[in-house]
Amino acid sequence: MKKIFFYLIASAAFVVSSCDKPLEEVPQDFYTPENSYTNKAQFESALANVYLTVRSNFYANADAKENYDMLGPDLDLANIESNGAAQKQPYFNWATMNADNAFASKWWGRLYGIISQANIIIDRAEAPKAVWTSPADKNAIIGEAKFLRAFAYHFLANMWGDVPLVLNETKTPKFDYVRAPQKDVYLQCKADLDFATQNMPTIDQLKGGRAPREAAYHLLSEINICLKDYDGAIAAATAIINGGKCNLMNARFGVNKSFTFSGYTYKGAAKPWGDVYWDLFQEGNMNWKEGNKEAIWNISQDPTIKGGDNTDVHAQGGFFVMDRWWGPIPWQAKDKDGKANWLMDTLSGRPVAGLIVTDYASNAIWNYKGSFNTDIRNSQYNIQRNYYYTNPTSAFYGQQITPANADVSTNTLWEPRLSPHFMKFVRAVPVGMATDATSKRKNDNGRNWKDWYIMRVAETYLLRAEAYMLKNDLASAAADINVIRGRAQATLVTPGDVDMDLILAERARELYGEEFRLNTLMRTGKLVEYLNKYNGYLKDNGQTAPAFVNKLPIPRREIEANTGVKWANNPGY
Repeated sequence: MKKIFFYLIASAAFVVSSCDKPLEEVPQDFYTPENSYTNKAQFESALANVYLTVRSNFYANADAKENYDMLGPDLDLANIESNGAAQKQPYFNWATMNADNAFASKWWGRLYGIISQANIIIDRAEAPKAVWTSPADKNAIIGEAKFLRAFAYHFLANMWGDVPLVLNETKTPKFDYVRAPQKDVYLQCKADLDFATQNMPTIDQLKGGRAPREAAYHLLSEINICLKDYDGAIAAATAIINGGKCNLMNARFGVNKSFTFSGYTYKGAAKPWGDVYWDLFQEGNMNWKEGNKEAIWNISQDPTIKGGDNTDVHAQGGFFVMDRWWGPIPWQAKDKDGKANWLMDTLSGRPVAGLIVTDYASNAIWNYKGSFNTDIRNSQYNIQRNYYYTNPTSAFYGQQITPANADVSTNTLWEPRLSPHFMKFVRAVPVGMATDATSKRKNDNGRNWKDWYIMRVAETYLLRAEAYMLKNDLASAAADINVIRGRAQATLVTPGDVDMDLILAERARELYGEEFRLNTLMRTGKLVEYLNKYNGYLKDNGQTAPAFVNKLPIPRREIEANTGVKWANNPGY
């Protein structure tokens, strides 16, 4: 009995003494800063969040044409219009751009947000509590994060010039950032990419949506051009072109290789439809794992899984809405009797005329070397130029819509209704999420789930051609351009044809709606020239883009928040 009493007294004393110590909670079923970033799976989850950020920021942030502001709108490729009205709208406000510009503020914050996420991964991968099974696993994660950091920084350097270099996780408030020279930013991108190209997995080792080693080589080629290291740019591009894992697709392939269609009249028997360029943009064909060896890096989407950019993010079916915003509205056309056209969704899409092709992109680039009718990228499969009455109750059913048989409103609004339509944005056959009230035909409300290209091999060839041109090896530059034009069945170019304008035109023909056109024009120093030649709003309103807009303004809020170091804005602002 005395022994039992002694143990009770001892236990009570222990409990009382324990109350003097702070309680330390150890979470078992959720992540905190203390138990995160400890193993490979957690680091891969963090990387997945960066990829989600890239997808959202560049392609799928809202049901709005502003989703695509890096890809060509209000530049030389697409005019921004008031939906359904023949009235061009400014977006960038080139003639009056200042330090309060909304685009500059938005993208400065977005790009540094990606950098912040990447820095956390890089720093914490080296922390003592991170457990790795091998140095190779750790370096692969760090390499991927460094690639994503370089991806963000190359936009900042190209579009702003001198910007702060932040290379570590920010843990405390800081108000004295210093802007690094543009060349130093490029050099940091190169250092990150040199590490990435040695440590990232190759494309055959990854699932879709993750950037492979080949993406790092692709970006390194562009960065080396910026550093005027043309041999380095050529070598980086060649590592992909001759690497054995990626190549141009030169023959019909994939899910719709045997697709048949009755044509835009929707009359008569179905016939074979498409070509290899059309195949590149069919949902189910756009990823390397799906057999498309031209794909290097895509955003990843899937309407059947949570996180696949479907109804889990937006009730109407996700925010990847290129089909909805990028193209004309032919079903609003009326014949001269006033009968409206019917909405026919197969191979017609469901755009609302928010982004309409410019004359440069619809005519000038195709009227080159007599290739207008031979270049398959300009075939009926890839650009619809002629539209037909598809309403069976119309006296003109099946006939092409022309000014002679259209009513006054259609002729007045010809541009938003009947402009050329790049069909790469359109799904061949709708899933059938919605039903049109007039035609009763199924549609997808302007949405699709294509794994849209961020990088593909055709652009790699054009980067190498640019490097050859800048090195003054025009014969090699022409040869690379001709690889692309040969696939397209366009007239081949000669070394004497090669200049920056040709390369930019070839990029427009091949990469319309894919390349980050704003970044390209700023990087090549061609933005102001091309705005004043081809921008629809500036031309229609007699405005001129000033020379200084080839660099964006540092957002005023950033200048005012950085109280420890005074920043001068970029010249002109």
